[in-house]
Amino acid sequence: MKKEILIICIMFFSFGTTYSQKTDTTSILDTRTYTISYFGNNLLKPGIKLETNVILTEKIVIKKKGVRTKQFLLGGNLGFYWHHRSHIGGFNYYQVIYKNTKTTKLKHTKIGIGPGIYRSFYPQTYSVSNGNVNKASLAGRTYFAPVLSFGTGRIIPDRFFQSRTFSTNLMFLFDYNSGIVPLLNFEVGLCFNFNSHYTLK
Repeated sequence: MKKEILIICIMFFSFGTTYSQKTDTTSILDTRTYTISYFGNNLLKPGIKLETNVILTEKIVIKKKGVRTKQFLLGGNLGFYWHHRSHIGGFNYYQVIYKNTKTTKLKHTKIGIGPGIYRSFYPQTYSVSNGNVNKASLAGRTYFAPVLSFGTGRIIPDRFFQSRTFSTNLMFLFDYNSGIVPLLNFEVGLCFNFNSHYTLK
């Protein structure tokens, strides 16, 4: 199990590096952005989530009502939450995201979907062998867990944190007691970029 966790971490942190090329000067955001979020399972079970996105395609639409930017992004997510007196849930998932930014109104909306994995860790687990009771290390289960996300946000011009976001996501655990169990999660986060501040075009 330790090898699986290591592989997941390497995949996530290499994700941003693989797509580190810059866009041209007409892009609203640099190719690569990051988000750190408070992640709450059913809002009350606290956790943290890290996200990195790269732009796959981008189209800027200029109309009388204002400027819109329509993007398809590729996103990688890594995080965990703590269920008091039960378990710790760790997850890693990847999404294709459609993002619609109303530049003149400083707002954006997005929807994403993609595959992932979820791992439960039970701290108070024991095994019995030959009459001996021993504490089991890193006991838990791993599930295939695709995620559907909906988000909205507000742009913060000319700042390191380029926007604040609120998202709702549904994580579906497959083969959970021979069924599919949805987990409802909420997150509040800040998006930032190491290379440049957000500047209105």
